[in-house]
Amino acid sequence: MKRLLHDRLWLCFSIGLAAVLAGAALYWASPYAATWDEVDFALALERYDLLGMQPHFPGYPYFILGGMAVHTAIANPAKALSVLNVLVLLSAVFPLVWLLRRNVSLPAALLAALAVLSSSYVLLAAARPMSDGAALGVLWWYMWAVEWAHRQTTWKAQLLPAALFSVLMGVRLSYAPFGAALLFLWYEDWKTHRRLGRVAASVLVAALFQFIWVAAVAATEGGLWPFFKLGFAFVAGHFSEWGGTAAASPLPFWERVCRFVLDNFLWTGMASRNAWLLAAYAVVGAIAWRAGRLGLPRPLVVSALLYALWALFGQNIDKPRHLLPLVHIALVFVWGRLLAAPRTWRFVLAAAVVMLQSTIGIGLLREQAKTPPAVYQLADDLRDKRQPFVVYTWEETRVLDYLNVPFPHKDVLHFSFFLQDKENYRHAAIYMTNHVVQGFEAQGIDVSRHVRKVKTYRSSLLADPVYGTITLYEWVDGAVR
Repeated sequence: MKRLLHDRLWLCFSIGLAAVLAGAALYWASPYAATWDEVDFALALERYDLLGMQPHFPGYPYFILGGMAVHTAIANPAKALSVLNVLVLLSAVFPLVWLLRRNVSLPAALLAALAVLSSSYVLLAAARPMSDGAALGVLWWYMWAVEWAHRQTTWKAQLLPAALFSVLMGVRLSYAPFGAALLFLWYEDWKTHRRLGRVAASVLVAALFQFIWVAAVAATEGGLWPFFKLGFAFVAGHFSEWGGTAAASPLPFWERVCRFVLDNFLWTGMASRNAWLLAAYAVVGAIAWRAGRLGLPRPLVVSALLYALWALFGQNIDKPRHLLPLVHIALVFVWGRLLAAPRTWRFVLAAAVVMLQSTIGIGLLREQAKTPPAVYQLADDLRDKRQPFVVYTWEETRVLDYLNVPFPHKDVLHFSFFLQDKENYRHAAIYMTNHVVQGFEAQGIDVSRHVRKVKTYRSSLLADPVYGTITLYEWVDGAVR
């Protein structure tokens, strides 16, 4: 009787808090398209055009399709995508509970799943018009399907994980390393049945599932060749110019690793840059390491390690959101081990930490929804200026286009182009953002004596670490050495 009351108490607590979190995340889902990529996605709901970067390669067809469905009920395209992300992410409570249920009780599995999904940074990053939240939700459904198929004896069981992996790729292609889980599934099938035809059929079906979305997107671009040609150009730029990868970044290797682990993963991903939450997870992690015997499925562990290498070398180190899957997987491990033993004090500790990170997360969601992004603030200020002027930016110009601002603005990457182009505005004030100034400095051009600071605009650096702070400068003409 006592155990039954204990289980009901924690089930009610978990369900109640899950409802509060879902309501807060949906209500305060971001209505802003504040970065280049977010504008790409938002514009795609109005007109799907890969060549026009609506969205950018590879097209994210399942994510955009889901966004279009939500857009029929929510007029703001950015808000529609943010709501879609929240819905798909929170649906992952089911596969998470099923995965954890094999090792812990139902109340413990539900509380652990809630502890994972209430991660304040993940929830903040997911409630934006990118594909991260939806991809993370689909990822957990896919990993559950792999484990489910692993325990079945029929070949047909392998169709579900293959189909879900196709959906995952059509939502976020950068999660491709998790395809290693399918290799484990096929290897186990080979060991059991020793029939090459079965494995070949599984591989063929998985390829066909992928071809569905690739062919659909390619059809919008005039065929497979134009699609792949566009893809080659995109990948080349990602690894050589704007992608922020290890190949293009001047950051030393060990400094990149330290930033990846300490700043992006621990301080930002796990703790949301909150000292109290970091301390709480230090305690929880230490207890979990010494307690419980929960082991993550081998396909999940290997896939996570492969993804970690990809995120370290092939993704932008300035954007911690690329580590969201690693944060979730680490949290599953920590909370699964902690709650594996049915001890009341562990449930109380888990509830306290979940309440703490939920409070922090809801506060971050509210701040993100209520405070306009820095680039929006910049646009609003410049709308009121009457004198002739032009603004030179980097990626901010994509957002200014999206906002249909009434003043001229241009993206400028090279100082030589700026010197030539500004001659077209001799009778106008010339403004530039701090990213332009920093870009000139990276090219060896010191313009500090030729710019005057006008104003700094600030929004959440946790939500947008690159453009959360924008400083506007006015150009003071003169010779530059």
